[in-house]
Amino acid sequence: MKGRSLLARAVRVPLRWLPATAVVRAPAGPLRGLRWMPASMAHGAWLGRVEPDQLRECLRRLRPGDVLWDIGANVGLYTLPAARRVGAAGHVYAFEPIPRNLEYLQRHVELNRVDNVTVVAAAVGDREGTVRMAPGDFPAEYHVDEAGQIVVEAIALDDWCARSGARLPQVMKIDVEGAEDAVLRGGRETLARARPLVCLSLHGDRQREACRAVLSGLGYDVVSLQPGRAVDVASDVLAVPR
Repeated sequence: MKGRSLLARAVRVPLRWLPATAVVRAPAGPLRGLRWMPASMAHGAWLGRVEPDQLRECLRRLRPGDVLWDIGANVGLYTLPAARRVGAAGHVYAFEPIPRNLEYLQRHVELNRVDNVTVVAAAVGDREGTVRMAPGDFPAEYHVDEAGQIVVEAIALDDWCARSGARLPQVMKIDVEGAEDAVLRGGRETLARARPLVCLSLHGDRQREACRAVLSGLGYDVVSLQPGRAVDVASDVLAVPR
């Protein structure tokens, strides 16, 4: 185990010298073959080690021609392989509010010549307006915080869908650092009409209980996406319409 740890550190050393503008092709994982900017997030992303199980579980539920709403798209970890999987007849709507992340997301879309992605520059919640956001533990992670220094546009899915004329999703992925229940509340009508599968990352017990209550009221059952972990303690779950 110690030898493996030393090897991992040795492999990471050269990565520190990659210039901020470097572009690579992902060698492994769901991003394999796609062009990626390593400076956008942790190197484990393009090496296939960031959320590999959750990402595969989400992708395998998509079919050619499907529509994915990627809520909390960050820099495109789910958006890019999903766009490849759904193909030209499908579409991905990538929702991301943070300017820093949006720049990388747009660049990744351009680098891979993806033309079936629509980027929506907004935070998703339960009302329209603006919200304040603050950084988390990693450069690409932000969360809603009343004391946050970044002010971004906020939308509710039901209002946005009616206004935009967007295609309804077969799969919805939600990872918004603790505002998951607000996303669901703001999208009740859309969820009731489209009945998508929902790949949901939960942040804490309060979110787990609040999201399950909303989903149950909409006629969804929730199952764990983490092998060996019960749904009552899982942080990654799948909501399935009854």
